[in-house]
Amino acid sequence: MTSKVCLARQLLFLGALSLLLSGCPAMLSGRVTTIAETPPPQQSLFMVISQNSASLRERVIVELIEKKMSERGFLKASSPELAKVTVHYKYSIGPSRTDVSVSSSPDFVYGGKQVSSSSSTTYPRTFEIAVMGNVKSKVSGKIEIIWLGEVYSSGSSADMTLLAPNFIDILFENYGKTVTNQKFSRQINW
Repeated sequence: MTSKVCLARQLLFLGALSLLLSGCPAMLSGRVTTIAETPPPQQSLFMVISQNSASLRERVIVELIEKKMSERGFLKASSPELAKVTVHYKYSIGPSRTDVSVSSSPDFVYGGKQVSSSSSTTYPRTFEIAVMGNVKSKVSGKIEIIWLGEVYSSGSSADMTLLAPNFIDILFENYGKTVTNQKFSRQINW
């Protein structure tokens, strides 16, 4: 075997290997809705309320939201009693749906038909954030909502640890704004 053939095979092998080892880009798409109710108090102390603080996933989500709130001028409160603003969040992954498609084509070599099938599984996913004042309104006597955001998406991943950072980014890109059912799409690496 010549050295050129060996080199070509090695390059082909390395190219295939690099494709396998690289992260697979995927598209994350869905719709986002946000509502800005009242102007946020400047430099307010805030606290993020976790659904389950013992979970590692919850801790990561809390840290991501805290970072986004700090980027917007809020200060993290050292205790819940000091917080003037509370951030609540929740997420859900719905039951999976599997779509199967079958196709056939003529087999010109052996005769007959070639049949192929494929399937894809998708999960409906939501992520919601509510930023609320901790002081009751003097007018209504109710806790004031500062901002609400919701993301609706569906896709092949049900892993909220991978999805949450993207959903939080998408929501906070619209912080302080009111948008209704706005489409989003972004390429991500799993």
